[in-house]
Amino acid sequence: MKNLTVLQFMPSISAKDGGTTTYLRELTPALGRLVDLHVCALGKLDDFVPLPNATVHAIEVSLKHLCRMKKGWMALLDEIKPDIVHVNCCWMPQCALVQYWTRQKSRKDKSFSPRILLTPHGMLEPWIIGRNYWTKKVPAMLLYQKWAVRNADVVVSTAEEERKHILQLGWNKNVVMLPNGIDSSAIKVKKVWSDAQHLLFMSRLHPKKGLEMLIEAMTATDRLKLVIAGDGEPDYVQSLKEKIKALGQDDKIEMVGPVYGEAKWRMIRDADVVVLPSYSENFGLIVAEALASGTPVMTTTGTPWQSIVTHDCGWWIEPEVKAIKETLKIVGNQSADDLKNKGLRGRALIAADFDVSTLAKTLYKLYIS
Repeated sequence: MKNLTVLQFMPSISAKDGGTTTYLRELTPALGRLVDLHVCALGKLDDFVPLPNATVHAIEVSLKHLCRMKKGWMALLDEIKPDIVHVNCCWMPQCALVQYWTRQKSRKDKSFSPRILLTPHGMLEPWIIGRNYWTKKVPAMLLYQKWAVRNADVVVSTAEEERKHILQLGWNKNVVMLPNGIDSSAIKVKKVWSDAQHLLFMSRLHPKKGLEMLIEAMTATDRLKLVIAGDGEPDYVQSLKEKIKALGQDDKIEMVGPVYGEAKWRMIRDADVVVLPSYSENFGLIVAEALASGTPVMTTTGTPWQSIVTHDCGWWIEPEVKAIKETLKIVGNQSADDLKNKGLRGRALIAADFDVSTLAKTLYKLYIS
């Protein structure tokens, strides 16, 4: 019998939001078997992805309607009376506000005292904090973000390096590491491997993903072709297209926009190597998805995937053009057998160390500890 009620807050759970939405979509089937699970997001229910084993709630999204948003959140707290409020993400005022309103209610109602957990999902990493530091991050830190981290009962990182960075901020000493997970049993493994020729980047198009480096590095290889799947801010997407054209890479690099559902998985399986050249990632879900599919991965030390090296299922390199160029030359010489062996070792790694049912059980233990 479920005796723990958990309310997770995520700013958005639409398909276009990528990693954080996929994190919840992977987690809820397993976690919802252990607790009475509720998920609240901003927006309209019709725009949300399905979350099995969770009751999904929507509240007002606009900062112009804070009173309406607060009323919706407080009504939800009254309705479900959660034992745990688990806030996901940072820097959006709404994330801090739901935490503040929850504390406010617990001060007024002594019978209501949920523990509050905060998972930043990599948004407190140095690269992220340093971006627009004076214009956006400093005002946010002064107004609400530092308070939100300090007043969480537990801060949850998804990688050991992220945990160290959060501790270095000095805002909260109670930081635990809990890696993301996926249901590898539900992911088909590719059946055919080929000599290296086709690379795939599949993620949100954002400056932190290092795409400019990858596009420049592609000038060092004539054998490999790259497909970029994903979407982002229109101006940034246009800048990538212009860079590809300026470097004369139109015949080797194709941008196809966002891809979902079975088409996404087919694209991952059809790729010879999946590439994620990020400057900063708290997890990098596409890495886990590719490895679970039997496709080797090339990613950077900006991601927490050193296990790729220890299990010999890909390449883990510095996030710089020179390192990417040198590695692309190595990748271009990989035979079908080389990639098959790496791919199968990657599948075994995900099944052993990143299974979502294990993650759910560990998170449940954290909730009740």
